Amino acid sequence: MTGAMTIPAPRLAPLALALIVSSFGLGADEPRAAGPTVPSDPVFSALMTDGTVASGRIRQIGPNGDVTLVPSRGAEQVLAFRRLVKLSRDGMLPMRAPEKQLVLLPEGDRLYRAVIGAATETKLDVQSLTFGKVSVPLESLAGLVLEPPEDEDASFDLVHRVRTEPRTSEILWLAPNGDRVQGGFLGLDEKTIKFQANAGPITLELAKVEALGFDASLVTYPKPDGPCFELTSTDGSRLGVTKPRLEQGEVIATTRFGAPIRLALNDLVHLHTRSDSIVYLAEREVADAKYVGYVGPTRPFRRNSSVEGHPLRLAGQTYDRGLGTRSRTILAYRLLPGDRRFQALVGLDDRAGPLGSVVFRVLVDAHERLITPPISARDTPKAIDVDLEGAKLLILITEFGERGEVRDFADWVEARILR
Repeated sequence: MTGAMTIPAPRLAPLALALIVSSFGLGADEPRAAGPTVPSDPVFSALMTDGTVASGRIRQIGPNGDVTLVPSRGAEQVLAFRRLVKLSRDGMLPMRAPEKQLVLLPEGDRLYRAVIGAATETKLDVQSLTFGKVSVPLESLAGLVLEPPEDEDASFDLVHRVRTEPRTSEILWLAPNGDRVQGGFLGLDEKTIKFQANAGPITLELAKVEALGFDASLVTYPKPDGPCFELTSTDGSRLGVTKPRLEQGEVIATTRFGAPIRLALNDLVHLHTRSDSIVYLAEREVADAKYVGYVGPTRPFRRNSSVEGHPLRLAGQTYDRGLGTRSRTILAYRLLPGDRRFQALVGLDDRAGPLGSVVFRVLVDAHERLITPPISARDTPKAIDVDLEGAKLLILITEFGERGEVRDFADWVEARILR
């Protein structure tokens, strides 16, 4: 969706817009002849950097990151890594709340529905439902959730605290009341965890520990050189990998922490490319943020969650990255040389309910490039694509819709800049 739409909608006050602006100064891949018939594997839709979509079954993932898709009709296509944003499995089910034990890695990677084994001085053995046995270096762990709450919201809240709460030591969260113990991790086995508390070493049953957060200053998670992907599986697990290849119905790759993994193609839900040419706004610092309340207090925007702090969900699907906002929110981002396009999927978060209504606007150097009609929970999320060539400032505005700010929880899902 490009260009401005002449649809009446609430407008940003000229003075407010002027203050923000003044504060900153101002082709298709080559098809190939179809080869042998591809087995009845899942069908994937490939989103390209130019906004086009290709669909088919995966025949091959090349060493340079290129993906070969075989459509139901016509010749197969080789999708170049530099032009591929992501592959998504058609008919994908939404991710459920975390179940059983969880292994949390930096930058959103995780192993859900895991069985945590013994830890040595250097690594932790994990049995993943979809990735199989994985040995994770202790230095690559952000945290462990050993006894997640049954309530979905409480479980995600605990995961969020373990991931994001600042700390300079290891922390244990104890069940069932969430009391904390600071100190150092000494080890664990299938039944107990050993911990160096301030009063001395202690040994606790795993059933009495909700979670363990590792000292963030000691965590290392190196970014790989060359093509890198994120594999998301049917149970919600996600791992950053390099050198993926497809062999006999399995994706075989090496994780960012150096461990080999195998994932059945039937268990693959998403394959995201990660490179310097795709920058998600959740990973770029906002230059300025302004909030205008309708009646009550405002809420600041959130990265990678809804404005309420819950997972981003549009039309029943859960997303890892994006911006959660509420009307009226104005976010400004400085653009860098080489920033070429802005893309996102926008809509009302599933938790907003039937009364929510918002309008999305995109301004580039104070010029309005896109405005949507009021969007409610009944509306399909809208894909947007805006040209940024030569611009200096990108402004995202979440406007009041048809009922003020009533349940207007808006999501800018996978908001990204293509470079």
